[in-house]
Amino acid sequence: MNVGIDVGGTFTDIVSFDGKNFTHVQTLKTSEFLKNPDMVEKYRDAVFAIAGWIREGKVIRTPNIPGFDAKLFEGRRVENDANCFAIYAHHVTGFSNIFAVTLGTGIGSAIIADSKLYRGKGLASEIGHAFVGGDERCVCGGIGHLETFFSGWAIKRRFGREMSREELLRLDGFKVLCAEVAKAVLILDPEAIVFGGRISTVLEPGDFRLIYDFLPPEFRPEIRVIKDPLAVAKGAAILAGGGE
Repeated sequence: MNVGIDVGGTFTDIVSFDGKNFTHVQTLKTSEFLKNPDMVEKYRDAVFAIAGWIREGKVIRTPNIPGFDAKLFEGRRVENDANCFAIYAHHVTGFSNIFAVTLGTGIGSAIIADSKLYRGKGLASEIGHAFVGGDERCVCGGIGHLETFFSGWAIKRRFGREMSREELLRLDGFKVLCAEVAKAVLILDPEAIVFGGRISTVLEPGDFRLIYDFLPPEFRPEIRVIKDPLAVAKGAAILAGGGE
């Protein structure tokens, strides 16, 4: 049985995959999961999707996971969480060229090119840490990053709560997000933009049509929203089974 574990900024999801069907094994708080090394050992053959930066199979930084100890995952199979989401998006949509965006505690992104995950040197496609303006400090230490405008942590810091669909669409940060995604479209020319993550679950594909306002008419990738809260863990489970 192939197991994928999504170690997110807030929750950790565990999913198994038999090559055909997915099974939700467990969900717990990430803070609890990281305090339980026996559980990491129990699933030593799993693929761990980490909300952080990974290069050459090693977790080098996790701005959105306080208290993360990379040593806990030494010798384990680790992958960036947005990359795992992109793998699942490819699995369920069938598109060969995808720009995937995850909107949760942070903002992640990933690239599927010709049905393969593109990693660059390992950290490819970190749109959440692109400079978009302003002087607000990001959790990574940089200034004016996209995450400071529309991530879960930024919204909570600014408003003290989660927001409804109508409230999210009225935020200036939503327009900033769409403009940044449009820039990626001009570079990648994907067949589809696929959104996921907790914030995306309250949004609809039509909400993101604002992206088209920033693009020439020749660039009109399809827009999809995957509202499956286990999508990242499922992508990790696909990787555990040797898929990509």
